[in-house]
Amino acid sequence: MAERVRMSRDDRRGVIIRAAVALTRASSGCVNSWTRNDVARKCSPPTSIDTVKNYFTMPELREAVRVVLAK
Repeated sequence: MAERVRMSRDDRRGVIIRAAVALTRASSGCVNSWTRNDVARKCSPPTSIDTVKNYFTMPELREAVRVVLAK
């Protein structure tokens, strides 16, 4: 079992977005190529699917990734 890591809301959101951006880049920029489960597994420190769901709807997360990639 993974050790719990306490983070601020902004820090946890950043972890989730970075994981989603990495998955998007790995799939040639396609934001529809991953699921919450994929994002949760990619997060470091480990994050549960429910935590990803708590912080973002899928449209919100995909939009956040688009914003990051547009920079």
